[in-house]
Amino acid sequence: MRFISLLAVTGLAIAVFGACSGDAVGVDACRRIETARCQRAAGCGISLGTPLHEKGDPETDVTACVRFYRDACLHGLVATAEPGGGETDACVNVILTGDCTVVKQPEIASACSFLAVPDAGAAVVDAGSDVSDATGQ
Repeated sequence: MRFISLLAVTGLAIAVFGACSGDAVGVDACRRIETARCQRAAGCGISLGTPLHEKGDPETDVTACVRFYRDACLHGLVATAEPGGGETDACVNVILTGDCTVVKQPEIASACSFLAVPDAGAAVVDAGSDVSDATGQ
């Protein structure tokens, strides 16, 4: 449920901030990051049933999740500058190898700090530290 809420907030932020200009920032980075999150979601007990889709098992359909974000990421990231390839690689690696808290909230990992919405007050932690301490869980 928390992942669904995060998806809604992320989607809204992308839509609000990205729709204001024709110059989307970080489209490829967004797609790579969301693909990694889709790949890890089911293993973390995160339902892929939202957004709704017709084919496959809606709870575990990674392909539908990736397809959704391929389009959703056309608005880019809520970032002022394009993350470099090395930054994106590091963030994707943390999502693929980190604990499930990072899959749910990648912006809390230092490698993915560029995903944090400005002034959102998100805690940024070192990817090697216990992420649960930063979220109070």
